[in-house]
Amino acid sequence: MRCRFVACVVLGWMVCLGMAAVASPVFAWLPEGVEAEWTIGWKSMVPRTDTQDVDDGMISNEARVEGTFFWAGEGFCLYATPELRINDAISSRSPGGEIRYSGSGTTLMRHLTFASRGVELSFRELYLEKETEASRWRVGNQVFAWGTADFINPTSYFNPQDLRELLLKEEDALALGVPAVSMLRFVGAFSIEAVVMPMGIPQLNAWQGDYFYIEPDNFSLPVHRTENESSAITFENAGVGLKAARSVGSCDLSMSVYHGPDREPLIVPDRVIALPGEPVSVLARSFHGQVTSVGADVSADLGQCVIQVEGAWSFDKEGYVTQDASNPAVMVFPYEVVDSNFWSVSAGLNWFIPVVDWFPNHEGESVVTVEGHRSGYTEGGLGDPFYDRTLSLRYQDSFFSGRVPLSLFGVMDGDATGEMTWAKVGYDFQNGWVVDGSVVLFDGKAPKLNEVGSPFWYMRDRDLFIVTVTYVF
Repeated sequence: MRCRFVACVVLGWMVCLGMAAVASPVFAWLPEGVEAEWTIGWKSMVPRTDTQDVDDGMISNEARVEGTFFWAGEGFCLYATPELRINDAISSRSPGGEIRYSGSGTTLMRHLTFASRGVELSFRELYLEKETEASRWRVGNQVFAWGTADFINPTSYFNPQDLRELLLKEEDALALGVPAVSMLRFVGAFSIEAVVMPMGIPQLNAWQGDYFYIEPDNFSLPVHRTENESSAITFENAGVGLKAARSVGSCDLSMSVYHGPDREPLIVPDRVIALPGEPVSVLARSFHGQVTSVGADVSADLGQCVIQVEGAWSFDKEGYVTQDASNPAVMVFPYEVVDSNFWSVSAGLNWFIPVVDWFPNHEGESVVTVEGHRSGYTEGGLGDPFYDRTLSLRYQDSFFSGRVPLSLFGVMDGDATGEMTWAKVGYDFQNGWVVDGSVVLFDGKAPKLNEVGSPFWYMRDRDLFIVTVTYVF
């Protein structure tokens, strides 16, 4: 039982508190020029209702230590964001509705992450930086914030996402760091950034048996998905990109081009499997193909409102040819995969609501973010992409001198076929300690038989509560 390990997790939390108690003398030992900030935290996830998806009534209890480390040396600097996480999945021997960091035992991933079932040490960013009079160079694990959209960035080519907890992380924590060499140079009014990524990084999804594993239940045969495959480390599989950006008045503009591993995996029905004691099912292969894309984005600051538009066109994005899944006897495996032109557009706005004009005593900053996204293949008869039509809404505010932060995030997939709502409220003690509580609700409309539905619909019986405690020092 995972509950037997909770005591060990609590012990880890106590160790984190001990680190905070000795923080000042530890920092005194660091070399001159080093800047560091640390965060310790605890997160518990509990299903909102009784469910057979978890073994012992708890989804996850997690303790973490996260740091931001900056060291300015002679002529260069080192930047790192180490993070150590441990949860109660470490004591379970088989999937039981928890959250695992690795589905294949202890492994060292390409993006500088060492993970086992219940322990993970990662360096989302870890790079050396060198500045010259004309340019800035970085070598190591990096996150590239290309594009202006807030939810779905069509021109964010390099960094795949960590979806092991679906979307239930802060936005800047969803992107995985990738090993790369980058150069930023200013040429007149333009900034030019070039990136070379020697190897692709697969997207991280929940594994079969985990709480956030998405398992379609509206097909004639059960469907299971393989772990996202890592592409071979070859010259042909490297990624390269170039972005040119400039500002014109209150507008920021950029154009970009990219060739390399697709950030989003393609999930293709691959074969029929028959395991002892289980029904015949379809195994879908998940992998990242190669893609060539061009894109552009623009944001305009209109004072109380910022408008953002971003789009990309891909010339050779891979897609699978659909078949009639209502008659498994005539289906041909694996499904055929072809190249097609592909378009992706996001448009939205950030509205800074002038609440103080109506309520002079209000001290928080009220922001509403709305974004719509559309994408699709130009060739007919291909399966829909993971994000084809979405509408997202976010509201953020704070009250009582910033002590009570409040946020509401909702996303609707397609024609209301799937919906996710995440409401969160917290209390900031303004001494480093912050406590948050939130509820996550999934809903939508049932898809037709043998048609791919929204991932939020497949999560419809897995609403949950989340409680987090963090301390920054």
